[in-house]
Amino acid sequence: MRTHHAIALLAAAGCLGLTGCDPQAAGSGTSTSPVPGSPSATTAATLAPATGAPLPPKAGKPAAAVATVPDFVGRVLQDAQDGAQAAGFYVLSSHDSLGKNRNQVLDRNWKVCTQTPAPGAATSTDTKIDFGTVKNEESCP
Repeated sequence: MRTHHAIALLAAAGCLGLTGCDPQAAGSGTSTSPVPGSPSATTAATLAPATGAPLPPKAGKPAAAVATVPDFVGRVLQDAQDGAQAAGFYVLSSHDSLGKNRNQVLDRNWKVCTQTPAPGAATSTDTKIDFGTVKNEESCP
């Protein structure tokens, strides 16, 4: 019998914990912490805790590094993608070099015929690398 009471108390506490963050769910119309995305959340996030003074603006995203694009031509698409990521390039795309508009669903079944930017190019790691591909058993155009 005590087990049932303990479970009921835990369930009630869980419900209170869940509705305590949402003023509409609690029905009180007030909240002790701002709801993310609300004006009070934005205000609280931009004020210093002790003084209430505005915080300095956050610095932007750090500049991307410059790296040399490796040569992926002739490699299996999956290996080329892994190699590009290892070199610091994460913005990747691929397309069907034969113009058949086929999707490269299983990357291990495709090989790289061309790449943009060209191998050896020094470029930002934010640059997109696009692989022109054909199925492994096909010849590159």
